[in-house]
Amino acid sequence: MSKFNHSVKVPTQYRATAKILRTALEKQKSIKSLIFEERHARVRSLQAVLKHYSDNRGAVDQAIEDTGLLTENPNLDPSLAKVLVTELIFGRKQLNGESKPVQTVRRFKEKLQQALTGALTKEEVFKPRYVRINTNLLSIADALEYLASEQWRRKELPADASYPDFLAAIKSLEEDEFMTDINVASVLIFHPKTAYYWASQDFVRSKKFILQSKGTCLAAELLDPPPGSTVLDMCAAPGMKTVHLCNVMENKGRIYAVEQSGDRYKTLCNITDAAGCKIVTPILGDALTMDSNSCPDVEYILVDPSCSGNGMQNRISVVDEQKDDDRLFKLAGLQAKILSHAMRAFPNVKRIAYCTCSLWQEENEKVVQFCLQVNPSFKLLSGKKALRNKWQSVGDSEIANIGKKCLYCRPDSDLTDGIFLALFEKRREGDED
Repeated sequence: MSKFNHSVKVPTQYRATAKILRTALEKQKSIKSLIFEERHARVRSLQAVLKHYSDNRGAVDQAIEDTGLLTENPNLDPSLAKVLVTELIFGRKQLNGESKPVQTVRRFKEKLQQALTGALTKEEVFKPRYVRINTNLLSIADALEYLASEQWRRKELPADASYPDFLAAIKSLEEDEFMTDINVASVLIFHPKTAYYWASQDFVRSKKFILQSKGTCLAAELLDPPPGSTVLDMCAAPGMKTVHLCNVMENKGRIYAVEQSGDRYKTLCNITDAAGCKIVTPILGDALTMDSNSCPDVEYILVDPSCSGNGMQNRISVVDEQKDDDRLFKLAGLQAKILSHAMRAFPNVKRIAYCTCSLWQEENEKVVQFCLQVNPSFKLLSGKKALRNKWQSVGDSEIANIGKKCLYCRPDSDLTDGIFLALFEKRREGDED
């Protein structure tokens, strides 16, 4: 008699996660958008497992090969194997059910652990867990008090700590420690191994805490719209930056949040509503058709257009992503069109923040350079100065008067996703660069 009960089905969340991973790997689609489309499985489980796999992809794939898991079990679906191994080693450390695939991977646990012994994972080195306090629903003081009650220890730096000191402190965090960010007061930083803890907590679902990579938090920080102002978020879904803008404005004023995709618009509405954003007006439409008539009195604009996404560490793609010049050319054309529209269609605008999750110059410095040439009424501000010089990574210094004023978040050196940011200001009479 077989020791496996072939009638026992693989749990739904494993099958759904494997399906998403398979689609992402075969079609190079975005993990986040595929999760948004998944309506039946436990979405939090999907996010946690896929993030762990993304962070440790090389180690997981190599361990599967070294142990002969798929060679000895040719009927085991490769994507399902990757999900189960990831959950067993990097996730919950256990597997649900008694299906044949689950039992097979369990039998290989010791071999897998041996294969992974001493392996240096990206998660351990580059991926602290960033958690932003949603100050619409929870004050920073109350959040810190809550963490203390849960036995988290706060690691504090001297007031004069440098940016390198800050990065060194992150790398030496203990598993029960956290820090407050040096650039964004509402951002908390935890050890990488707390990622599953945060992904599974009720207060994250309540939107009092938001799981958001630090790099993407810098956009609202740089734009810095004051309470009572009027803001336009031109490409707003899924809504994390919109919520952060609302926090910066103390939930006072107005934010027009524009999204063209119907499904993503629904996500935007759900997230901003759950996050207690009283001042957000969601708009289903094309950002290029928005102007001072549809969005009156706009003073601050966030432009976060579609991009290649090659800076996102939690994006599943080929291991060594190849540069697609044709695609970058088309993306850059759209990005420049949207940014130029922001500069021209809103006569009361004071500042514009431009943000991509790309590390390619074609989508970043080159777009900034073009838009300044065709919109001389705007000047580029120093992003580094806006962060009180507590930053290091900037753009290409060979692009005169542009590169050094732009910011990059680089995964290796800044311990966050790869992000590009540029901050523009409307010129006043007599202004100089």
